[in-house]
Amino acid sequence: MNSVKWLIRILLVFYLSHFCFPADIISLHHFIQDNNHEVIVSSGNTFALGFFSPGSSRNRYVGIWYHQIPEKTVVWVANRDNPIKDTSGILRIDSRGNLVLFQENQTLPNDTRKALLWQSFGHPTNTWLSFMKLGFNLKTGLNQVYTSWKSPDDPGVGNYSFKMIQGVSPQMVLYKGSGPLWRSGTWTGKRWSGIPEMTQNFIFRDSFVNTADELSFSSDAKNASIITRWVMNETGVTQRITWNNQARRWIRFYSTPKEQCDFYGHCGPNGYCNPYLDNKLGQGGFGPVYKGVLLNGKEIAVKRLSNCSDFGMARIFGGDQIEGDTKRVVGTYGYMSPEYAMQGHFSMKSDVYSFGVLLLEIITGKKISSYFPDSPSLNLVGHVWELWKEGKAMEVVDSTLAIVKES
Repeated sequence: MNSVKWLIRILLVFYLSHFCFPADIISLHHFIQDNNHEVIVSSGNTFALGFFSPGSSRNRYVGIWYHQIPEKTVVWVANRDNPIKDTSGILRIDSRGNLVLFQENQTLPNDTRKALLWQSFGHPTNTWLSFMKLGFNLKTGLNQVYTSWKSPDDPGVGNYSFKMIQGVSPQMVLYKGSGPLWRSGTWTGKRWSGIPEMTQNFIFRDSFVNTADELSFSSDAKNASIITRWVMNETGVTQRITWNNQARRWIRFYSTPKEQCDFYGHCGPNGYCNPYLDNKLGQGGFGPVYKGVLLNGKEIAVKRLSNCSDFGMARIFGGDQIEGDTKRVVGTYGYMSPEYAMQGHFSMKSDVYSFGVLLLEIITGKKISSYFPDSPSLNLVGHVWELWKEGKAMEVVDSTLAIVKES
């Protein structure tokens, strides 16, 4: 592959489009020297390519950063694990057409030999830009993975990585070392199930590809004027941030993990965590209410229901009590379990019964007190039980409910 095609493939496809440079292009005879403070700037003045030192470090790296943003923000590093200790670095095209990074060899006086430090790249570093992808090119075997820096002063490969996982239900997974730390959940057709922020009003254009040739996810800003990036940082948090030109700083749009329940396996096998505190709408007499998002993006209010935590029985139980009796029966008839309504006897199963009644009302589209001409003495529970015994349980399902099958 000649030098021009190689340079376009390696640099322009990923980051820079149509470089402008006094010599028009990096070549055998026109190159970037660190000690001359030279950089290449993209035609749209969006990105710059050159040498830099991160944080308080004196090491020198070749990187790409936003050219017009006052807060220097590096989005890619070439020699992240092979820093240059001085300003003798040179980035150029060699005689074989490869873009290479050299350092002057100072061990032999008057010797112009150079030590090869780095040659080409096939992977991003810690930053995921709008036009980039996360995932696999299954034809070439390329796997685009994002890895954190070691620290703000060291862009070397850190301990955290963000990657696409193959399988029956592909997911994005954040790793600490070789262990999973967080996962996105499966793709619903519109968003990742574990990222409720991805609603219909999302400001990003998301694309999930799962074919024989490619398994990838990309996310581009709908408005081309929005400068945004997804960063896998050195603290183990992945963030989606956008540049606010008025405030002159980066604004966090989304980050994860942010609560204990976000961490992979925190709740144990088949566990159920508390909803996000950030989504709490208020506190009722029987517990908190949270904001939820349906698969179609519609926002709803969600109240958690579980055993003795929501229907009122929890207020009767002692700290280590699992059943008991009361002379003061309170509640709504039809929703109370028969043994509690008639005898005042309650147990851990009392609220399970109440919750079951609610489920029956949802499935059948009928109230607990509905009248059934064929069984005038029965309420909804009794009617469903009779049909169950006759093997006709599916007849209770509301005809307006659609049956959805997973593909």
